[in-house]
Amino acid sequence: MKVRVNVKSIIDGEEIINETVGEYEVINGEHRLAYSDLSGNMITNNYLTASPDCLHIKREGGFEGEILFDPMIDTVMKYRIIMLECGFSLHTYEYTLTESENGLMIAVRYGLNDGKAEEISAEQTITAIFSAD
Repeated sequence: MKVRVNVKSIIDGEEIINETVGEYEVINGEHRLAYSDLSGNMITNNYLTASPDCLHIKREGGFEGEILFDPMIDTVMKYRIIMLECGFSLHTYEYTLTESENGLMIAVRYGLNDGKAEEISAEQTITAIFSAD
């Protein structure tokens, strides 16, 4: 199903908002959302799988990496941008998945740490709005 996708990210106080279109489906109770976004001059394809317990995001293209947001465990993520690769430990402080007749809202608040500096605080809200067409 075609959806409008709104992504609001706040990383260390800097807010970024992206709006695009994507594809949404539910498979075995898991919400699947796929969309592309443009960062600078690079296109990144995003594939999300959301369950009531956790969120998995796979990114391919300009930005690459896999992220697991699970409040029950800390995870490690690697992120690639062109030729640069960064590793972080990730702690999910809060994760919510809200369904409605008009769409889906995913919200996550988390911290990233590269072991060298203070934790980077971040939050992201992803909204998929069902299209009328």
